Amino acid sequence: MSGRKVAGLLLLCVAYLPLATPGASAQPLTHRTPNMEGTWVTSPWNLHFQFNHRFRVLGDDADVVDLFDDGVLDNSPTFTLSLGLWSPAMVGVKYVTSPAIINGTRQNEWFPYLKVAPLRSDEWSLSILGGYNTQAESFDGELAGQASVGPIELLGAVRGFTDALHTGQEGVALSGGALLRLTDYLVVGGDLGGFVAGPDTTAAWSAGIHIGIPFTPHTFSLQVSNSTATTLQEASFKGTELGGGGLVWGFEFTVPFSGFARWGRIFERGGTQERGAGTESTPVRVVEVDMREMRFDRDTIRVAAGSSVRWVNRDHVAHTTAGDDGEWSSPLIGPGETYTMRLTEPGEYSYYCTLHPFMRGVIIVEVDRSSPEDGR
Repeated sequence: MSGRKVAGLLLLCVAYLPLATPGASAQPLTHRTPNMEGTWVTSPWNLHFQFNHRFRVLGDDADVVDLFDDGVLDNSPTFTLSLGLWSPAMVGVKYVTSPAIINGTRQNEWFPYLKVAPLRSDEWSLSILGGYNTQAESFDGELAGQASVGPIELLGAVRGFTDALHTGQEGVALSGGALLRLTDYLVVGGDLGGFVAGPDTTAAWSAGIHIGIPFTPHTFSLQVSNSTATTLQEASFKGTELGGGGLVWGFEFTVPFSGFARWGRIFERGGTQERGAGTESTPVRVVEVDMREMRFDRDTIRVAAGSSVRWVNRDHVAHTTAGDDGEWSSPLIGPGETYTMRLTEPGEYSYYCTLHPFMRGVIIVEVDRSSPEDGR
């Protein structure tokens, strides 16, 4: 099958596959290798930013220690911005300022794309991505799979290009990678991928140490590779072979802007709105809700007016609780910590975690204060 047909098939699948499974959480670096995106899709209306910065030292037999002498540093950053749509789909764009792909009329590489992950379980998942690479002037697609076996995650992908590396040739590339989870926050991994049809190039590889920053949704990675950027095409060949230089060193940082109401508090001058919700050190009645396995263990609870709800974080990452309409917004609730809030006015209060918006719950406050029910 030609590269054009492969890319067209992947794009067709993006358009027509059903969207019926929940989105993933917002920590992609601990679930993917440096040159592979894996099957991760951010949650609905979560804006996610990734900054990948790679550099190399130019010159004959140059290496990283020459930075302290007369080495010339060449930078190649990749910026990625993605937005979750409905579950499980997102749109995004990658921007590379120093692409390895040569195009006589363009100097910057853009790759807008749509990604869907229609099949997902606790052990395995599949995703389909389609987009357009402006530097290669090519429609690109990727079918990716991911599976977990204990502390090991395996990744695989097949990529199709209508114009591979702006050579006028169609192309197909294969890529595979693996991750080893050392702790809840520390992961090591690597990948290898290259063209099996199209341009005759050297395969790309990468390795990295990925860190989930405790109590936050952010992740950080230290990387080494022979490819200079992370678009589908750039990650499928040894980018340094077109411009000289040896190893490419770098880092990546992710910033999910989940919970826009939380970020809006930067501009608040006074306290927060309460609208019947408040805190109290000695609540009349307390109903507990556990934060466990990235969800509220009780989706709906019923309490009497004047009672308090206590959220208990039993996960290994931080969470928050915030009303849909801004009734309240808690600070970060770290692992093992709690947050208690008293509700005085009857009504129905929908809430979510601002760090992980797919975590949602409802509190129904009733007039009768004599016998609150927990609504299990």
